[in-house]
Order: sequence, then structure tokens, then C-alpha cells
Amino acid sequence: MKQLAIIALFFIGCIQTSCSQKTITPSEWLIENTIELQPDGTYDFSQLKEVLKNKRIIALGESSHGLGKYYEMKSELAIFLHKEMGFEVLAMEGGLGDINLAYVDLDTISPKKLRDYTLFGNFKAQELDTLFHYIKETSTSENPLIYAGYDTQFSSNYFTTKMVRLLAPLNKTMSDSFATRIYSFQKSFQAARANDSTAYIKHRDIYVKNATDASQLIKENKEFLIQSKTLTEEEYVLIQRTLDMFVRSTDVSYADRFMTLTLRDELMAENIIWLLDEVYPDKKIIVWAHNGHVEKGAAEGYHAKLMGHYLKEKYKDDYYAIGLFTYEGEAYQFWTGTTTPFTNNDSTAIEHTFFKTQKEVAFLDLSDLQQTPATQQLFEVKTGFELENGGTIPFIPTHRFDGIISVKTSRIPTYDKRE
Repeated sequence: MKQLAIIALFFIGCIQTSCSQKTITPSEWLIENTIELQPDGTYDFSQLKEVLKNKRIIALGESSHGLGKYYEMKSELAIFLHKEMGFEVLAMEGGLGDINLAYVDLDTISPKKLRDYTLFGNFKAQELDTLFHYIKETSTSENPLIYAGYDTQFSSNYFTTKMVRLLAPLNKTMSDSFATRIYSFQKSFQAARANDSTAYIKHRDIYVKNATDASQLIKENKEFLIQSKTLTEEEYVLIQRTLDMFVRSTDVSYADRFMTLTLRDELMAENIIWLLDEVYPDKKIIVWAHNGHVEKGAAEGYHAKLMGHYLKEKYKDDYYAIGLFTYEGEAYQFWTGTTTPFTNNDSTAIEHTFFKTQKEVAFLDLSDLQQTPATQQLFEVKTGFELENGGTIPFIPTHRFDGIISVKTSRIPTYDKRE
């Protein structure tokens, strides 16, 4: 009888243990493992310290360039990374020449003008004002947040205006035509999309010649410009690199015209590597761009090598790519002036997956994630809404990003009223 009692107790114990180890569902796992970054309406990034502590490059993506919540949150996160984690450089998706030359002149530029003098139109939003005030305030401190750009395109008129003034005493004809000829970039791009080979070649050649001639003239007069204090050595390097990027990103045959899209990513990666290895070799950097630029691995069915692919390949675990997504709201297309309402409630949508956590701003680290029944969905194809990438795209979360931030709701950015 005693032996039977022991066996009975053993089986009862097994049943109790089995009940206590109930299998966790994917939704329950996600609720338990995501971090709320905006509890009680205030951003709190403190729990990111452990995840990001050994990284040198934090790449902050965004599924659209037209969501105000992203600009607000990324501004606060950039400030946190500088204040609390020692990230000293903020590299934004804007013109190499425009941003870096404006930062050289920062003592004469207000925070708002620094924003407007350097960024593409879609970024010139009030949600970024806190960040640009912070850049200005820290610029005279012992620990500034350095502002840099890396795009091969021009994002404002700052570089062009500086070039016109610089060229004027050297060659007035070139100076007078520089600003007009530089806009052949847009005309060649439009001609490429319209399959107009004649216009494409014409405007490509104007744009390339404009940059090549200006570069040569400044090179020939470098000693005079520096001795007369018209240029510093730093400005000379920035100008020549910018003009070189104009040429290399555009001097493509008509047959290969659409390769300029991926060429841009390759050259942007080259510029960030230049910033990391040559300009700021001892500093940690924040990279601000679209999801498509910062991703560490390609979306499903996409075979082009993009900026983040190069950076992950070179810097490996030092590079941490964060994709940003939003469940519902309105996205603004600055170049068309249109607003697109959206709700990503499809069962395959990554936004819907995170929405079920009921967190306002949820973060999940994917970098060391183990594949289990509870996490399996993050190793399978999901969809994400990325307006500039053409709409809904498929991707495997763990393959494409090191981490994901999902916002519940966002409206369009707040732009200054125009006169």
C-alpha cells in the first residue's frame, strides 16, 4: 500500500508540474518581452541601455518620412543616446555638403534655420525642433552632439548657395549658372522615369559637368582660397567630396539609369564609413534614415544591396538596425502634398502583431532571439507598410532588423505655416 501511495503522489506531482508549465502563446510572449517606451505619456528609454550598450552604430529607421510621431520619438531617442550612452554623432539622411557645411557654420545659424537649411522638405517639421535646439545648445559644450549628413543628393540650398559665393571671384560665368545647372539632377531623374533617353542624357551631362568643372576650379585655387581664409581645409574636403558624390551617383548610362537608386545606397554607406573611420574614428554614431536604408538584410523578393547591408557586413555586431512601424494613422507625402490614412490590421502585418501588445510604443530586441514555438512568427514572413517603398512589403523580422519599434498611432508631421 505504501508503494502505491508513493506512485500516486508521483503522478499527481507530474500532473501539477505539467499544468504549471502551460505553453505560452506567441501573443503572450510578445506582451511579456516587449518594452513600453512611452509609459504614462512620457518617453522612457532606460531599458534600452542593456540592449544597446556594446553597439557603436545605432541605425534608426522609419516606415514613412511622413509620420510626426517618428520625428518626435526619434528626436527624444537621439538626445537620450547622446546624454546617457555616449553617442556623439547624429548622421541624418540629408545632403553631405548641406548638413556638414552648415554645422561648420553653426555659430551663425539658429536651431530652426539649421533644420531648414539642411533637410529635405518632409523633415522640416516642428517635431524636430527639440532636437535642433539640443544640437545648438550642446555645440559650445565639451560634449556636443555633432550633426552630420551622408546623402549623395542635395537636401537643401545650403551647399549650392555656398558654392555660388565661392565661385564668384574665380569664375563669374560658372558662379552665375551653378544654381540653375544643379537642378538638372531632378530633370534627369524625371526623364529616366519617363523613358526619355534624350532628356536623360542631356541633363545627366549638364549635372556631371557642372560638378566636375567646379571641383577642378576649386582644386586649382585651393592654396589661394585657404590662404585668404575664404575656405578652411575642412570645408575644402567636404566640398570636394560632395562634388565627387554628385558625379559618381549620376554618371550612369541610360540603359543602367535605374541602377542609380541602389548606387545611392552604396555611396551613402561609403560616406558613413568615411565618417566612422576617418572623420570620427573614436566616436559612436546614430544613423537616421528610412527602414529601407538601415535594414541589415533584404526584404523578401528584394535583391538589391542597400546601405545597411554594407554597414552590417563591415561592422557586424557593432551595427544595430531598428525598424519603425505604425499600426494606424495618417502618412504625409511631402512631394505630392497628399495625406494617406492607413490601418495595418491584416493578420500578417507586423504592425498588427505588435498592436496586440496594447503598448503605445513597443520595442523588441531581435538580435539574439531564439527560435521557439512562441517566437516562430518573428522568423516567418510578415508584411509592413512602407509608403516610400511602394506600399506593403514582405520580410522576415529577424532577418531584416536587429530590433523593432512599433507605434500604435501617428498623425502627419506639423509643418510651419507658409506665408
